[in-house]
Amino acid sequence: MPEGVYRHIDRLGGWLLPPRCVLCGSRGQAPCLDLCAGCAACFEAADAPVLVGPEPLRRTCAPFVYAWPLDHLVQALKYRGQLATARVLGNLLAGWLAGTGLQHQTDLILPVPLHPARHAERGFNQSAEIARQLGRGLRLPVLESAAVRRRATPPQVGLHLEERRRNLAGAFFARNVAGLSVAIVDDVTTTGTTLQELACALQQAGARVVDAWCVARAERRIRCDASSEPSPPAGRMR
Repeated sequence: MPEGVYRHIDRLGGWLLPPRCVLCGSRGQAPCLDLCAGCAACFEAADAPVLVGPEPLRRTCAPFVYAWPLDHLVQALKYRGQLATARVLGNLLAGWLAGTGLQHQTDLILPVPLHPARHAERGFNQSAEIARQLGRGLRLPVLESAAVRRRATPPQVGLHLEERRRNLAGAFFARNVAGLSVAIVDDVTTTGTTLQELACALQQAGARVVDAWCVARAERRIRCDASSEPSPPAGRMR
């Protein structure tokens, strides 16, 4: 679809349903961003938004720090099903990536898949919700079927790095990516083990290069240990 058509749709949508900030309820930003300029200014930029590697990833991009108010948006999406926040998170990530030009080196976007049992419990995949908005913003295809999570893994929260690696070993299977440049999309990265394991599966399936695009990074300086990553409310699975 031509660029001008997307802009027209955005303007029309913003006119029919004026954007409202998902954090404070005040008027959002034109044409249709549900986040006001004041709240957007509160998001903390990551010290190193682009990290090279680690293998098999070419680079990992995470422009924001997992801290207030972004952590509130992530948890509202992930654990309370507030899908409007996925549009905000996807738009934020798309805006940042557009400034880097990295989308021009990418063939397709792949959200981190959920195991079918977990998807059925939650009712949606938060990474896929973000990826769809990101793909629209960057004009890139989103291919959710390029990978599956074939093993239901226990939650990563509270596990040390080596335990996380063992927990995810062989958890993913990829296909239909031979010769392509793939960008994995997730909400938050902590140790990067999930991204690396999925990148391994993509590499084995013939992907030419794999990047990771995440909205935020849980930086070491804002957490005491690995358990400070996004935690589900009591009784909920990640």
